[in-house]
Amino acid sequence: MKRRIQLTRLLLWLSLFAFVAPGFAGQARVPPDSEEARDLKEFTDRVRVYVKMQKALEASLPTLKPTKDPAQIVEYQQALARKIVDARRDAHQGDIFTHEAAERFRKIIRKSFQGSEGRRLRRTIQQDTPFKVVPMHVNDVFPDDTPVTTTPPTLMLKLPELPPELAYRFVGRDLALKDSKAGLIVDLIPKAIP
Repeated sequence: MKRRIQLTRLLLWLSLFAFVAPGFAGQARVPPDSEEARDLKEFTDRVRVYVKMQKALEASLPTLKPTKDPAQIVEYQQALARKIVDARRDAHQGDIFTHEAAERFRKIIRKSFQGSEGRRLRRTIQQDTPFKVVPMHVNDVFPDDTPVTTTPPTLMLKLPELPPELAYRFVGRDLALKDSKAGLIVDLIPKAIP
């Protein structure tokens, strides 16, 4: 646990450095009114709306008391998932990762996979599991029995930060946005990894 906290702190410092260092080096930052900033802002706005809905639905459930009984935890998670699926019954791919945002993500990921750094990223990802086709759909339960691709921290730092209720998960070449509490696929970008 202590090691995980230390790693989290290190990643936070690295992300802070990644944003501050270009200013000290005299490099131009992306202007706040650029297309990239607009596309990613729309993504983060949609993430906020989703999390607000998730919290409201969770508040309508009976409170889960601290327990070590996995059955109670799974039951609570499934109840939350049912509420979210019902509230998002018309949800489809592209609701959160709009076309523009998905293209931005692909561009960020594609750029990360170029050159010698890209070869290292690919080796890191492929050492755990070969790219495998796993059908995923919005509002499905995330396939926990499917090998999840190790995502190098250097790539994760380039993607927009998510609130703790959501997580990025690479499965094969696809990037899924996973609801950490309900275990659902919120949205996905097929073939995000080149």
